[in-house]
Amino acid sequence: MIFPVYGRTFLEKAAARAPTNGGHRMRQSKHRALRDAGPVRPAVVVSRGRNRAWAALEDGSGLLLCDYPSLAELPVVGDSVLVRADTGADGEGMIVEVLPRQRSIVRVTAGGERKVMAANVDLLVIVAALARPDLRYGFVDRCLAFAEHQRIAPLVALTKADLADAASIEAAVELYRARLGYDLVVLSTVEHRGIDLLAARIAGCRALMLGQSGVGKSSLFKALGADRGARVREVNERTGRGRQTTTSSRLAYLGHGFMIDTPGVREFSLADLEPGEIAAAFRELAPYLGRCRFPDCRHLQEPDCAVKAAVEAGYVAAVRYASYRRALEQAARSLLE
Repeated sequence: MIFPVYGRTFLEKAAARAPTNGGHRMRQSKHRALRDAGPVRPAVVVSRGRNRAWAALEDGSGLLLCDYPSLAELPVVGDSVLVRADTGADGEGMIVEVLPRQRSIVRVTAGGERKVMAANVDLLVIVAALARPDLRYGFVDRCLAFAEHQRIAPLVALTKADLADAASIEAAVELYRARLGYDLVVLSTVEHRGIDLLAARIAGCRALMLGQSGVGKSSLFKALGADRGARVREVNERTGRGRQTTTSSRLAYLGHGFMIDTPGVREFSLADLEPGEIAAAFRELAPYLGRCRFPDCRHLQEPDCAVKAAVEAGYVAAVRYASYRRALEQAARSLLE
């Protein structure tokens, strides 16, 4: 089942329907009435704006545009919630409770700010472009490390294969699939390459799509049949990047699971992890951890480091080691800010 999805602009306009002052008092009165009237119904939050959220009723009967006053925990996309419908306003209601989350996906920015991106996710789809812009290995590696630390299954989705040369595709596939053993799919929405494979992989999962702006997430969302109205714009010729077309998280049901599309992420940091946790999140480093001269080795400049020796011998890819070093540097900077 597929529900239409909406961005923040729509939600903010909807939230602005109620006038201030008298309108605010009327809304408070409505909230009191809704808290005590009618049965509660289970739903899933599919999009949230600044003041209101869209919730899809779990029986498939439709969407409710909901207020969420006085909640101790603000709802996020993917949350299971209990709602009450407003019998006096068709299609509107109120979230009365956010149910306990199985898992929260928390992103820590390079500045140390924590942002809950989504809830109840069991598959992290890491979307990165092979061309225009070039593949950002560091971003992919930080997302993979995040998934490892959170114990969420990752899927690397490499887009824009129609714009990339064969050597670039082969290098990425060899690193992530052959050497590291990650699930990976090569995609082109223009050629419909890999779309059916991606849809089959997502079906039955609660998937979160995570990627930087302009890598083609909205195009993928549309190609999978999950977005009936998203506009996909051309890549900016000056920067080589696509223009961001998603302004807030949104969710759609696919194959008895759901997929969440998030706004483009400019930065993704492992700032809340200790150095040892970051090293452990790079799976190929595991055989060498604990074999260095110093127990607290960070695998940077220390002598007799087993990790650095593995990099020099070619057992650990240099590009992955560079990503590890950058992740450590970002985490260290966040502690100083």
